[in-house]
Amino acid sequence: MSFYPQPYKYQCGPFALKYALVMLGRFESEKFIAKKAGSTWWYGTDEIGLAKAAKFFNCRMKYFRRETATDAAKALTQHLRKGYPCILSVDDWEHWITVINWQQGKFVAIDSSLDNVITIYSANRITRRWKYIDPDNSFRSYDGYAVIPDFKTLTKAKFTLAKAKYVMNKRNRELARNWDTYFNDLIAICRPLTSLSVYTISFGEFLRRNEKLLIEQVTYWHGSPSYNELKKILNNLKFVAEVYNLVIHEEDSKKALIDLTSLLMMYTCGKYGMNKIYT
Repeated sequence: MSFYPQPYKYQCGPFALKYALVMLGRFESEKFIAKKAGSTWWYGTDEIGLAKAAKFFNCRMKYFRRETATDAAKALTQHLRKGYPCILSVDDWEHWITVINWQQGKFVAIDSSLDNVITIYSANRITRRWKYIDPDNSFRSYDGYAVIPDFKTLTKAKFTLAKAKYVMNKRNRELARNWDTYFNDLIAICRPLTSLSVYTISFGEFLRRNEKLLIEQVTYWHGSPSYNELKKILNNLKFVAEVYNLVIHEEDSKKALIDLTSLLMMYTCGKYGMNKIYT
């Protein structure tokens, strides 16, 4: 799951909805979404199928259509500002992409047809691809769907331009491919930051205080992983925590230390193996 290209052309619809759901803190397999949407290799996925699948996951797909590029970009921006990821029909209704943020005049989008699925568009570039012209040249339109949750979202992803560029870097492909795994591990350790949250520390601050202890203890116990290798895992966790604004409550600090130590040891033993102890 998470950020990787679609293996087959007809799967763009389920992938687009999957990425919209990821932004809302919900992780579903594209295969399961395709099943709910009725996707087929000979027909792909239409907007009716996507709406049906979205409804199954307690979301609405709010349709919006504009006739000029300026109005289309404005409508898209308004939905994104409300925290709603948007699925757009592009390439003359042949493909679906997901737009997840707007910042500094740029749109952050996820296009499962690309090897590096996260991309950044200017308003001019995205509307050129988004524009549909009727075969008779009688009208043109820009068609999209805002994905609106009908449930109380635990947390929403905040992909800034800087964070999008970070995930786009080839060195961070492992982070992109295992995004949901990092999130699911984090949500067992952290809590979303809310207006009611008190006596909390950011995940980054928690690592600043404890990272050296965590890594040195695991490398001492096992002996095989390098300091930088384990630091990379903690950095990935920190990045995902920042995107979803996850924090650690002070009363959970000891548990967080235990949980993170356990995660690092499981990673180490899974990669390098381990001899039996206390035999």
